[in-house]
Amino acid sequence: MPSRAVETSSGNPPWYVMDENGQIMPLEVPTRLKEHPELVRRGLEPVDPSKIGVVYRTFVLKKPLYYIKIVDTSTEEAAVYQRLRLQCMASPNHTIPGEITPPEAGHPLLITPELGDFGLSIMRASSLYDSLARFLQLIEGLEYMHNQHIAHMDICLDNVVAAPLWKDPPYPDVEPGKMYYIDFGSSLQLPFGPGVQRAISLGPSQYALQYDIHNFDPYSWDVYCAALTLRATLDAYRRDHWCFITRLYLGWLEGNERGCAGVCRCRPTARRARQLLAGILWCVGIWEGTKNVLRRAMDGIWSPFS
Repeated sequence: MPSRAVETSSGNPPWYVMDENGQIMPLEVPTRLKEHPELVRRGLEPVDPSKIGVVYRTFVLKKPLYYIKIVDTSTEEAAVYQRLRLQCMASPNHTIPGEITPPEAGHPLLITPELGDFGLSIMRASSLYDSLARFLQLIEGLEYMHNQHIAHMDICLDNVVAAPLWKDPPYPDVEPGKMYYIDFGSSLQLPFGPGVQRAISLGPSQYALQYDIHNFDPYSWDVYCAALTLRATLDAYRRDHWCFITRLYLGWLEGNERGCAGVCRCRPTARRARQLLAGILWCVGIWEGTKNVLRRAMDGIWSPFS
């Protein structure tokens, strides 16, 4: 059946492929994307739609795999991503490594490596310490963004990924075992940093606000969404890591919203959240280490009698 690509006049996504009856063909890749000069030059073939009309994955049998996102030029995504990419990609920068295609090559695309699921990395954590260490990476990355006067504005479980513990990483800039933020389509570059920036109007988000509030400190909103993301991760993947430590910490991050019109004081900044979690992690590490030493000592004592 013949098909035609339907695009907005501005060229921004979604780029749909439709049949002769005007029905969207969700598994088809737009010709405009397949023939993008930069993808042709790199030998990248978008095949599998991850988000129809916006994000596609390269051919699964051709390693390494990449995700190709059609950038919406009406957002700040390209500018935000390029700013963060100019910084050192080592810790504490937790922006996923990738590249915005040059403007002379056509409509901008964001090409990033395929990494693992953050929730599954928590499920594979061997201890509470390992889970908290992964959480600390996310808070560290959030603090880094906020220090650059950038608010992500759409933190959720789908927008966080984890690099596997590769011995030989297939992507040059990816650190094995590191957590990364993706999808900066809602991100904002702000004139002021945390503690100074006043509330702004909230746009669409993965999380519905539990309060009848239309303006929110963007940095505080990121911290709030990070808390909900960590809570959702434990609920879905590691309920055995719910304890008084995680409950108190996440409750503190979520805060008690009072609808601050100016700078939000209802929850901690990312910096304070990172500092406290680092202290908690240190204490948990000592506790788990001591417990393991005592267990091995008791096993040694009782083994002659077994």
